[in-house]
Amino acid sequence: MQIVESFLSVQGEGKFAGRLAVFVRFAGCNFNCVGFKVKRQKEGRELLGCDTIRAVFTKEYQKTYEDLNANELFARVLNLAKDFKPIIVITGGEPLIHHKKAEFLKFITLLLRAKFKVHFETNASIQIDFKKYPLYKKCVFALGVKLSNSGISKDKRLNFKALKAFRKEAKKSFYKFVLDEGFLSKAKGEIEEILSVVKNEVYCMPLGENEEKLKKNALALVKFCLENGYNYSDRIHIRLWEDKEGV
Repeated sequence: MQIVESFLSVQGEGKFAGRLAVFVRFAGCNFNCVGFKVKRQKEGRELLGCDTIRAVFTKEYQKTYEDLNANELFARVLNLAKDFKPIIVITGGEPLIHHKKAEFLKFITLLLRAKFKVHFETNASIQIDFKKYPLYKKCVFALGVKLSNSGISKDKRLNFKALKAFRKEAKKSFYKFVLDEGFLSKAKGEIEEILSVVKNEVYCMPLGENEEKLKKNALALVKFCLENGYNYSDRIHIRLWEDKEGV
């Protein structure tokens, strides 16, 4: 398994913001959200995408990943967790591109057997067969469904069968949307469309890879949440560390 990074921190966003957490970031994604306009230079090239570029551009960052099997990665988590029993956040990229793989399944099984609470951060475009893989019923899923501001086409980013499965079968799930002030009027209709098919809790978060950009969007987003009955989530990790990795 190719691991971008793993570290102990606090969950920065969503329903469980502020919780002590071990993050395990897997390489690979089925999207590249160019609409979020995060830029990074790599060997003379400008890479454009989201704030986890190093997990998405696997060809460019291949040499920076660690290759670990399930037992090695579980030992890493135990070392990071110490005796604290944090939540374990499985993230990416898009971690569910690996959800059928034997080593990945073994790793999640080891976590659950050790009584860890396992949380996935996913774009929710990949449908899990919960009957075939019942271990995922014991997990929490933060459904970061992409809206049109991501630059991803609607037919790719909205998988209502997957959303229904998460809502029905997972231990817990909720939506989280990354929004900026200029997109809010359009976001309302897109979120309502999703909720009309699959209801779930909604958490809205300000777009931005640094505190200055977060601040620009935060007040408008709080107002948007108050007007529509949504939950607001700040992005603690960006407030504290901006775009620094491993925190």
